Amino acid sequence: MPRLIYVLKNEAMPGLVKIGLTTDTVESRISSLSSSTGVPLPYECHFAAEIPEEVNLVKLERTLHQLFSEHRLNPKREFFKVEPEKVVLALSIGAFKEVTPGKVDIDPIEVKAMEKAKEQRRSRINLAALGIKAGDILVLARDETITAAVLDGGKVHFKGENMSLSGAALKALQDMGYKTTSVSGSDYWMFDGELLDERRVRLESKQFEEQPA
Repeated sequence: MPRLIYVLKNEAMPGLVKIGLTTDTVESRISSLSSSTGVPLPYECHFAAEIPEEVNLVKLERTLHQLFSEHRLNPKREFFKVEPEKVVLALSIGAFKEVTPGKVDIDPIEVKAMEKAKEQRRSRINLAALGIKAGDILVLARDETITAAVLDGGKVHFKGENMSLSGAALKALQDMGYKTTSVSGSDYWMFDGELLDERRVRLESKQFEEQPA
């Protein structure tokens, strides 16, 4: 029986992740959660790992929930307002085997709606507006030895090619052995120690606070 911990996200709930455990497959868990008519879009697995037998599953989940407790929206639910890569970095301390599914069997109509929402979110990232200019270097959150150089027009130069943030992140992850088939680059690339999505949210909040009443 598998012992898995997962980090799920949903394009209808940007900025939130669900951290949980399952003794079933991650695919089955996603299908179960996504089948509810109360959820606008299906869930995606950002990361999943198999937990060794010697690790206490309940204690691990409790530790993670305590670690991100200040970001928890409701103590009775497993939703946290935190960048998913921050959870992955916390999990990377343990000797867990990554088992993130590459693709989950979901209704094609649901997938199309999810991808449309994802494309709209990707288009909102403006590197210049984040104070990032051509020539600056971005760092991959999962391996800070992996970098990409920013180009004009919001693209990056990565491994000899000019590509989008998402394309570069996907290539980097797949080269590392991850099964991911679709990503949003702002979830994975960092600048000055901040994930791009995290930086965008911070700067937008600062701009809002500075507006005259």
